[in-house]
Amino acid sequence: MRWLVSGAVMLLAGCSSWLPDYSAEDSGWSLVLHKSLTVAGDNTRVFLQEGRMLPSLGFNQYRPACNLEVRSLAPQPRHIEPGSFVVNRIQPLREEVASWRPVMLASLTLAGAEVDHSPADIFLGYHFWLSSEAQPDVLRMTCRGVFAEPWEAEYPTLEEIAVALGDYATLQGPSDRLTPGHY
Repeated sequence: MRWLVSGAVMLLAGCSSWLPDYSAEDSGWSLVLHKSLTVAGDNTRVFLQEGRMLPSLGFNQYRPACNLEVRSLAPQPRHIEPGSFVVNRIQPLREEVASWRPVMLASLTLAGAEVDHSPADIFLGYHFWLSSEAQPDVLRMTCRGVFAEPWEAEYPTLEEIAVALGDYATLQGPSDRLTPGHY
């Protein structure tokens, strides 16, 4: 049994070298933050929608939104200061949401009778992996389109991302299109 565990650990350690490291690469895109953002204590994200900074998870899922994320969780509020961030990688995002209903601890119906087997509604969007020597704790920006049925969901356009960011930030790139992938 011990040799099996040792073998699995060695195999996983070897696999880590197969994962690409994008930290030193530049996609040609950048994020310029014009105003300071506050990440609330015990949170790692701050949301922007229609040019306003919102409380964590307080965004309208039926309008495009973006959030900036830091690497570490802390009990006190932190600030992401104005500056320029290199976008190392643009990664497509597909986020399924099974239910927006609150958790029910007791019910008068049969357990599981309310289960809906239709496809879950989804968000489509982009992860913009960020790098800054001045602010290494800033991890990425995620921008989502509207919450919709899978066949109706769309990625946010550059115009929708610009509206979500408002005066807080500008996403700048070499073209008028987003091309997710590895750079």
